[in-house]
Amino acid sequence: MFTLIRPVAAILLAIFAFYAAKAYEPLYDPQAVMGNFALWTAGVGGVTGWVFLGGRLDRRLWFSLYVGVQAVVLTALFTAMLMGVREVFILGYRRRYPEVMDALTGYFDILVGWFGKAMVQEYLLLLGGGGLALGLVLHVINRGMERRRNDR
Repeated sequence: MFTLIRPVAAILLAIFAFYAAKAYEPLYDPQAVMGNFALWTAGVGGVTGWVFLGGRLDRRLWFSLYVGVQAVVLTALFTAMLMGVREVFILGYRRRYPEVMDALTGYFDILVGWFGKAMVQEYLLLLGGGGLALGLVLHVINRGMERRRNDR
């Protein structure tokens, strides 16, 4: 049975991922219509928070901070990978890639483009600070819930 910190971590990371995706949209292209990008990012953040972040918070404070930053990086990586697959399929149906190897190299070009646009100092500070704050808040919540559970 999972502990209660897993759904709390999933919800908090999903909320932060939604906010970070909304901050990323002007970096990608100020005039682009991103559609459901923020919702997809929040979904990936929720899954990452449940599977990765929530299961590793039962240690010291520095480790919780470290895992919070790792979870934000994993969310960004998985979101870019998911959106890259989507974009490759869209471009493949438009006959931009004549061969499979062109689609594979195009996938990595898309990933480099997504991460290259995110290399803005303010955005990286937002992600790093958000990961640290997320780790700190979840550590405090986890300690409080564990203390209450052990007092019974």
